[in-house]
Amino acid sequence: MTKSDDEFGDLLRETFVSKENQVDRLPEAIKDPKTDHRATATAGSRDAAGGGSRNRRFTPVLAGAAAVVIVLGGAFVVRQNLPQPTTLPAPAVTTTQPSVRPGTAQALVLSEDIRIWAAALKGIIEREPGAPAYYVTDAAQENENGARGKPFTDLEKTGIASLLAPQKVEWIAKRPVLADPCAPDAGGPYVNVGKIVDRAGHVEIDAGIWRGCLAGRWLTFRLDQKAGDWKVTGTIGPEAIS
Repeated sequence: MTKSDDEFGDLLRETFVSKENQVDRLPEAIKDPKTDHRATATAGSRDAAGGGSRNRRFTPVLAGAAAVVIVLGGAFVVRQNLPQPTTLPAPAVTTTQPSVRPGTAQALVLSEDIRIWAAALKGIIEREPGAPAYYVTDAAQENENGARGKPFTDLEKTGIASLLAPQKVEWIAKRPVLADPCAPDAGGPYVNVGKIVDRAGHVEIDAGIWRGCLAGRWLTFRLDQKAGDWKVTGTIGPEAIS
């Protein structure tokens, strides 16, 4: 751990003070024998014979200060040589491509199914309009007994919801089981559609909406393709109403 520049300065001052207070307790060999005070050195005072040694002024005060400077200098160098923090590169963003690419035969089939299911849901919702939301089973029913079929894909659910906008659609796995099976819906009707049945020149699809034991409808829609889109053109067989 390194110290800040202010802490280095405080340490240096404390060292000088502590060494200054120790001068009076120096050994006699270090003191001036004439004045019994600290030896003072004047500029240019060198031994004429040796020409290189100083006149006993290298006291512990200066030695301590030099040691501090050396220590601080070493710490400063170490701190300067520390590796600078680096910014890690942001992780690469990956996107999941749709499993069905636009333009393929499978994409065209899915697009047809999406439009048919959306048209059937719109037709059954129009029989019970005005709800703030409609809770749609997220899989087509396989038969009249309500057997759950293959769940809609995310692509299919997104496409159906977009075609029904601005009507709000909530996807559910199944209608919840209530203590009172005839209790009214909680916030919106429950809606379901069946599998698409191809007929000569048109398709048929079951649909149902349920708001309670006395507010339910079940029927089979006929849909025809008109102007490049699928439209409900009628019903096949009776329409059950409770």
